[in-house]
Order: sequence, then structure tokens, then C-alpha cells
Amino acid sequence: MATNPDAQRQEQPAPGTPEFLRAVRRAAGWRVSPRHLEPVLEALRHTGTSVTVERVAELVSAIHGDRSARQRRHPELWRLMGAYLALQGKPAHPEAQRAFIGRCRRLVGAEVSDFLLLAVAAEAGAAGKPLEARFVARAVRWLLDRGAAEADPEQLDELLPRAIEAASHIETPAGRNRAGQPGGRRPAPRRSKPGGRGPLPPRQRR
Repeated sequence: MATNPDAQRQEQPAPGTPEFLRAVRRAAGWRVSPRHLEPVLEALRHTGTSVTVERVAELVSAIHGDRSARQRRHPELWRLMGAYLALQGKPAHPEAQRAFIGRCRRLVGAEVSDFLLLAVAAEAGAAGKPLEARFVARAVRWLLDRGAAEADPEQLDELLPRAIEAASHIETPAGRNRAGQPGGRRPAPRRSKPGGRGPLPPRQRR
């Protein structure tokens, strides 16, 4: 017997209601709390993704796990970034979140707070940009150049969209690595003879 999609949508409880939360808990198989739900719903709304019980249950489970002490500071931002990572099909559990922020920090090359990195990553996800460490680092460097490390939250909110836009237009030279070699390869060193002390001499023609 064929099911009516319109009828199924009508049966779907409205997000934000107790009925929706209970349905997500049943689908996820664990006691999802509103604080787990809110960042996922926000990420879905910002990206224009349809909100279903099954999708929300999948995402809240993807970002669920044991959190470190640092992730108990700004927990809503950690979860929001995790939701965007999960939406893009990337590892999003707490350990993966910490690893991602660590990569971003190393690429920035300066001491920068978790809060700033998380805010930029969440803004990038909301803008539909690929959550890649290099992209986030470019946006953070743009902000640091404009004194955003000392900015208050209201000023930062104004700067974030501009930082994402600026990072979108900063291009890195294609096909070059840190050694500056096209194609990303270093020239291979000439081999030495076993037990030898230097490179092989050029072969002489007879």
C-alpha cells in the first residue's frame, strides 16, 4: 500500500515541541536533551536542510560523546560546529571536533582562543562553505589583522561575515607546496652507493 508523503509530513511533530524531542529520542535510542537538539536545528535551518526526526537523530548522535574540560567552555559553539561537520559528512564526535580546531590553530600560526576559532568555523558552516582547516585559518588571520582578538561579541558578529567573504576570495597558488615545487613534490635526491659517502658521480660516456 502506497503511503501519502503529505500525510507523513503532517504526522511529523513540529521541531521545538516536546513531541519532536520524544520522537528524536526514540529514533536516536538515547536520552537526547534540548541542549543537544538546539545546535542541530540551528545548523539545519541555516543550511536550508529539511528537518526530519530521522535526520536530527542522526546528527545529534554524530556529535555526541565524552567532552573534554575545554569543550565545557562554549559548549553550544562546539556542538554547533560539530553539527556543521556532520552535515558535511565529516567526523563530528567531540574528539574529531578538538582535532579540527587544533589543525586550524596550527595553520593560523598564532595563539588564538577556542572561541574565535569556533565562531569562525560555525559562521563558515552557516554560510555553506566547506569546513576545511585552511579556510577557517584564512578567515581567522583576516580577523586578527583587524584586531578581532580584542573585539567584543557584538563587533565580532559584524566582522564574521566579512571574514568568511574575504577568506573565500583569498586563493593559494595551485599545485605548489611549502617547498615551492610545482605539483607538490620535492626533487628526489641522487642515491648514494651502499656504504658510500656521497652521491654517485655522473656516468661517463665511452
